[in-house]
Amino acid sequence: MSSFKNRAFGTCKLTGEVGQFVKSHLTPKALTRPMERGAAFAQIGHGNRPSRRFDSWYDDRLVTEHGEDILRDLDTFAIQELRRLKLIWQAWGPMVSLCTPDTDFLPGSPNGMRRVIFHEPGKMRLFFLSLLWRAAASNRTEFKGINLRPSDYRRLRACVRDSALPDNWAFFPVTLTQISTRGMHHIHSPMMQVKRSIKVDGYRSGSHLITRFFLDGLVVHVHHPIEHRYIDGLWPMMVGPPEGTTVSTVTWEGSSQLLDLSAAVDEAQRLHPGGLDLVGSAATTTLALVLNTPHHLGRR
Repeated sequence: MSSFKNRAFGTCKLTGEVGQFVKSHLTPKALTRPMERGAAFAQIGHGNRPSRRFDSWYDDRLVTEHGEDILRDLDTFAIQELRRLKLIWQAWGPMVSLCTPDTDFLPGSPNGMRRVIFHEPGKMRLFFLSLLWRAAASNRTEFKGINLRPSDYRRLRACVRDSALPDNWAFFPVTLTQISTRGMHHIHSPMMQVKRSIKVDGYRSGSHLITRFFLDGLVVHVHHPIEHRYIDGLWPMMVGPPEGTTVSTVTWEGSSQLLDLSAAVDEAQRLHPGGLDLVGSAATTTLALVLNTPHHLGRR
């Protein structure tokens, strides 16, 4: 962290308090570390020339110490839960593919689902909502594609600030997909996209806008406010209900994440031949993908 005297002074975007800003990672640093300690990230995407960075994405004009305390509490809890349930690659130890008693594979398919129960499902939901708030509140160019309607942004901010769950399930419901085989280590900025209708446990969800996060092998879909009639379809998969969350599982080899990564690398090599080699060794450099596309839903 920069020294106190060098920090900027302003209004915390979370609490509204005036004070010294602190460095705040937009996704927990523990989930966005480079492959090797001290190694660089090679940032690619949007057709830009590959560049080197030595830290995952953070914002030093986002929150003051009080706001960071709120986010840090959510991060600490969530990281412990994600590790306990082996939802992220770093918790697998020597495993190269998911092997837990709660995983059921679909007949004739490498994909499947598992049922997980969080110790505090409401707090876990708040953690994922806080990721969306950070992405929407930050002015970093890598997060410029994350836009919320002003009313939704204000309501989301209040939920995170006050540690208060939304008063209905249709407000940014969260679902999870776990990549069940270990893939290439990388980080990925959030992106907004339209999620197609899916069917789980006899229920069908409609197609709607989501913000998609990638956290060390876990894909998080934060659904933008939806019609209440779709809640039954999403309910078994939603983070928050006390009875548990159904997490879909897909292999790395068959995942959209691999397609995104491969397309970004191909584009970087085509537009900037040799650019990736200039920013670090492929054996030790962690890729940082920036693939978001702006959706204009209004200004905060």
